[in-house]
Amino acid sequence: MVALRSYIADVQSLVATAVKKECAADQDNLPIARPPSEHTRLSYLHKWLACKHPLGYKDKAFEHLLRCLVPDPKDYVDGLPNSAQDKITLQDFALRICRMSRTDAPLPLAAPLISTASSTAVFRIAFIHMLKYAPSHSPAAAEKFIQDAIVIAANHLNIHHVPWHPPHTGARGRRARKPTHDSWVSLGKSSDPVPSTRRNQNPADLAAEAARIAQASDARAPWAVESITLQSLPDFITRDSLPDEFSLDHIDCSKDALLKEIYEWVFANFDRNKPIHMIALLAGIFISHILPDLFWDEQDRPSNAKVSTERSCTAAVRALPWKPNRGTRKGSTWKPQFISMVPAYIIAVYDAQSPLRRYFARKNAFPSQWNAKNSAKGIGSLNLVRLGLAKARSSRVFKGGAPLKDWILLTTDEVAVIHRQLLAHLNDRQYGPFRIAVAFFGLDKAVEMGRATSTYTIHPAMASISINNKRERQPDVSDDDDIEELPAPMSKRSRK
Repeated sequence: MVALRSYIADVQSLVATAVKKECAADQDNLPIARPPSEHTRLSYLHKWLACKHPLGYKDKAFEHLLRCLVPDPKDYVDGLPNSAQDKITLQDFALRICRMSRTDAPLPLAAPLISTASSTAVFRIAFIHMLKYAPSHSPAAAEKFIQDAIVIAANHLNIHHVPWHPPHTGARGRRARKPTHDSWVSLGKSSDPVPSTRRNQNPADLAAEAARIAQASDARAPWAVESITLQSLPDFITRDSLPDEFSLDHIDCSKDALLKEIYEWVFANFDRNKPIHMIALLAGIFISHILPDLFWDEQDRPSNAKVSTERSCTAAVRALPWKPNRGTRKGSTWKPQFISMVPAYIIAVYDAQSPLRRYFARKNAFPSQWNAKNSAKGIGSLNLVRLGLAKARSSRVFKGGAPLKDWILLTTDEVAVIHRQLLAHLNDRQYGPFRIAVAFFGLDKAVEMGRATSTYTIHPAMASISINNKRERQPDVSDDDDIEELPAPMSKRSRK
């Protein structure tokens, strides 16, 4: 981490020195049409130098870097100078640094390392230090250990593009190997085609568009659910990076050690290769589009006679219309909170190794603070059943129910089937998002969601189907101390 921070500082120095030198050059020696002015380039340089992660995309770091490096705004659309050359992986970036920093037979210095910069020496010292903690059975294993450490640190520091040597022109002579400020390479790969752009946009739009294009083609670039459509979700959901909203920063749990432990475990152990984890993330993203309609109306609850079996009870829960919690007004419309809390709930409940499940193994119940925090948002066992991710075994589930007794989780095979179906829907860009919404919320809510948000195309054949959601209203079922309580769906008292 220290070596990479030193490297970032050296890159900043490389860029700052070159840009200041160009801006200080005699105006007579510059092309006539070379806006913006040197004053503008310097102002963007200062903004870029102030960025927390200058080699990433957050806080407009890419745009600021582009504006200070490229003199002519018409060239913004091309991205960073010479960045059209083949991208490299982050692993290759780490491999090159290791091979040039190792003590035995190091390779000659070349991009991405800067030969005259202090970070080059720091990398060599760091290599020696990390060898103490690396596997000792083989040099290859030790070097792989150090490479992985560099990859982790680079991800943490949001390093997505670095200075590179100029492209080979094919002319005779020694090939350039030294990184320069006017030649860059991306550390992310993507099979997505680069969208076309128009050169008649204003300079600010061109810079923003160039940043968007660079992010779209970088498999490690950060992304946010609120900045994309559900139809473009397939381009982002399989990335190495998770959505910005899926973060512990959006959950207030600092005052409770157990809650903090549960949530920290979920974010630290998220694995997109596990079907239930990917399903959970999709559920959180789609739920964020129907807020605050995560509750239900007591009058839609079926009679006890109609929920006598696991199958009938599950079907009755899944048929409940999705409505806001008007009575207690505890519903929320802040999307990031649900994109983080919903997947966290699902993963914590499903994974037997989570702190939540370990607590349940000791107490035969979920922590009261866990129930209270989630149920206040409409997140809980009932909605787990409504989403098709659990089965109801008793009418007590309408009040939350005893965990893994009044409701049970799906089997591994059942989860795998849902996972395959959802991935198949994702591949259908036109109607796939609508089909996923139907799978999670039912036809009526999916149609309503599509029309209200305009986030996807509704399949005409499915939208024409009418279903009857009317249910008889029945009295409440009594609960006991072990039941996970959900807030009252609708107040029976008149609102003041």
